[in-house]
Amino acid sequence: MKRKPDQGSVFGQRLRELRSERGVSMEQLCDQFNKTQTAIRLNRSTVYRYEKGLQEPMLSTVAALARWFDVDPVYLMGGSDDKGCYAANIQNSAVVQGNSATTLIVRNGNAQERELNDDEIELLRIYEVLDVKGRHALMAAAWKIEEEKGGGPV
Repeated sequence: MKRKPDQGSVFGQRLRELRSERGVSMEQLCDQFNKTQTAIRLNRSTVYRYEKGLQEPMLSTVAALARWFDVDPVYLMGGSDDKGCYAANIQNSAVVQGNSATTLIVRNGNAQERELNDDEIELLRIYEVLDVKGRHALMAAAWKIEEEKGGGPV
């Protein structure tokens, strides 16, 4: 989502800091990142827009960048000052919508299929109507609660 410049963008600042800590240029980040990814591709202009606060990334991009930098996605989005990686397996879990949109498949070595309960369906409904910023906030809150409870990905 493109927007007006926001020099206060925590995501952009943290991305720039992490890139600097690794000692890579925008171009090097894209080259190295793209070698490890199949579904998500970065280019220099996109990284530039992220760092300048001109564009917000998709959640899948935040998760992939967090994994690449080995930091917590919540840290990358500014929801925590702890770089620890608590949600490293976020891409190993996927919600798959069937005809009734009530099938959940969780992949962490094994697949589990079950019906979603009403609360889970409501959370998915809410997630679907949010913009990117709202989705980031929802995920940050969920990761924070998970961290506080000492849980990990299912």
